[in-house]
Amino acid sequence: MLVDSHAHLEAVDDLEGSLKRAKEAGVGKIITIGTSLASSRKAIEIADKFSAGDLQIYATCGLHPRDAKGEIDNLGMFHCFETLKQIAKSSSKVVGVGEVGLDYRLTTDNEQLTTDEEKGFQRELFKAQINLAADLNLPLIIHCRNGWDEIFELLKTTINYSSSETKGRIEKSFDPELKTEGFSTSSNSKVPSLWGVFHSFTGIWQDAKKALGLGFYISFSGIVTFKNAKEIQEVGKKMPIERMMIETDSPFLSPEPIRNGPPKLTSHLSSTIRTRLEERNRRVYKQNEPKNVRIIAEFLAHLRSQPIDKIIGASADNAKRLFGG
Repeated sequence: MLVDSHAHLEAVDDLEGSLKRAKEAGVGKIITIGTSLASSRKAIEIADKFSAGDLQIYATCGLHPRDAKGEIDNLGMFHCFETLKQIAKSSSKVVGVGEVGLDYRLTTDNEQLTTDEEKGFQRELFKAQINLAADLNLPLIIHCRNGWDEIFELLKTTINYSSSETKGRIEKSFDPELKTEGFSTSSNSKVPSLWGVFHSFTGIWQDAKKALGLGFYISFSGIVTFKNAKEIQEVGKKMPIERMMIETDSPFLSPEPIRNGPPKLTSHLSSTIRTRLEERNRRVYKQNEPKNVRIIAEFLAHLRSQPIDKIIGASADNAKRLFGG
């Protein structure tokens, strides 16, 4: 069974058709992600409405540093955070806190576009949701753009540490080969009462080792299939399969070859047929959707020289360990 561990179903056109195609492709579980108060409510609504039989949908609730900015500016950080907490507690379909994290924009010359004030806001929002996840005993779904050093520092300094109930669970997932400076995997170390996944991973191997050393999973989106994603592909090759998940991030980040767009239509077609085909192609090729998680599994299987069934099975098992269900 394929699991799409990260999708934004509220933004998918033709949702019912998309879910039908997902089932036909062998997708049995989808995690639909909240990025604001409104989208978190919508994620729960979709999970409740469309879960049935051999396709189960679960939801997460979170305040993305950009997507939720308008709500926070209008309602205030405290109000939004308290509301988010109530939303997260409102349904058994909620299996995580996210999408949360840091989103720092750069120019094409790698100069910072995100101001120091904006960075401060993002850090405070992230810290609040780290603690919320720990309080609710739910995993974090982390988004990171150009903020790797800060995000690891915030995780280390914000988490409530415990050596009791979470210690055994996380130690079992540690690999001694992943030990890096500042991220000890020793059984004598304190272990965070927090776990989660770095979604749509875009870091380098050193970043991956730090994430894995903290007990987190790593999820690959369609980006791993891009021709210019060599460093992400290196992570895909090296990382332990026991910590790997796959996702579409639908309707964004279509994998190759869908990313290249639809094939060109021949000139002799009638205008009516051409219009119908163009409309179909726009729907099929432009928008990413959960069925394409199979393409990512196939790519990783080829990349790692492993059977696709091993990638599908391991990623589904990992999603179950992280999210339950």
